[in-house]
Amino acid sequence: MEKFELVNKDGEKTGNIITLEELEKKNRKRFPEGCYLPVAGIVIINENNEILLERRSMKKVFGAGMWGTCAGKVDYGETPIEAAIREASEEIGIKFDKDKLKPLATSIIRDGRYTIYYVKENIQLDQFKIQESELDEVRYFKIDEIEKLENSLFDWTEYVKELLKKEA
Repeated sequence: MEKFELVNKDGEKTGNIITLEELEKKNRKRFPEGCYLPVAGIVIINENNEILLERRSMKKVFGAGMWGTCAGKVDYGETPIEAAIREASEEIGIKFDKDKLKPLATSIIRDGRYTIYYVKENIQLDQFKIQESELDEVRYFKIDEIEKLENSLFDWTEYVKELLKKEA
């Protein structure tokens, strides 16, 4: 049974556990005050400063057809970086080394605490093995193209812009 430990705004575990079944039945009811579902992801940036996005499967209940990064819930006993690595491996078939990932941003959105990492790596589209139950496609985008898309819940584009400016 999948379960998740809720965290506080600083990402510290609260001791409150929720199962996937309970989460799916939540129907937008709030978690206990000050508790958030931990979510982690990776922004992949290629040598042309293009960002890899995934288009969620049209069969998904939440966010069907929307573009976003490799991301998912942090499982019980996992750290956010471990969850980000697992999600990338499951969704796009790429296993990242923990040492290559760098923190990009954290944010609280609704009931979730999002921890996003980034990696600068030139991975060709034909190297990805997408998880067809989760995704319909992956594609690289310029940052200005991303801002025009119906995107994920996490507003991370400003963080990427700042990162790219610093490295220019």
